[in-house]
Amino acid sequence: MSIKIRLQQSKFKEANRGGKWHARTVNTGDVTTKELAQEIQDETTFTRGEVEGLITELVDVVARNLRAGHTVVIDGLGRFHLAVESKPVEDPKDFDIDKNITDIKLKFVPSGRRDDLTHRKVDDFGGGVMVSWYDDDESSAHAKTEKRPKPSVVLPLLKKKK
Repeated sequence: MSIKIRLQQSKFKEANRGGKWHARTVNTGDVTTKELAQEIQDETTFTRGEVEGLITELVDVVARNLRAGHTVVIDGLGRFHLAVESKPVEDPKDFDIDKNITDIKLKFVPSGRRDDLTHRKVDDFGGGVMVSWYDDDESSAHAKTEKRPKPSVVLPLLKKKK
């Protein structure tokens, strides 16, 4: 299995990005809570119903902690926190929560580690992933080109530092 990509032309007008082609991932389907629970049941001694109940309770507990202003860290998955968007003001005295707060967003930062050489964050989920072309001719610009990149790329599996 792999994640699928297609090429998409940028709509930006800046010289450095405008009109250039970039890879974009293609969603090949959703996996529901029920399907996740079935997979977990197949790999463990828990029943699908127990897993569904645990997932439902996890969602409720995460939401409650986010509403309390906490960052929720799920080991091996990542960090969840809420962030606000607001209209700016010239003077702090003019800021009114009811008028200036425009939205509350859920933010997610995947778990990862720092690469020893580059000191850049490496997401745990990116390791060992195969990347291949999405083969829908109507939505793949690459299908009409003579030169087609390699059919698939495997990103190296990165081991966590202990």
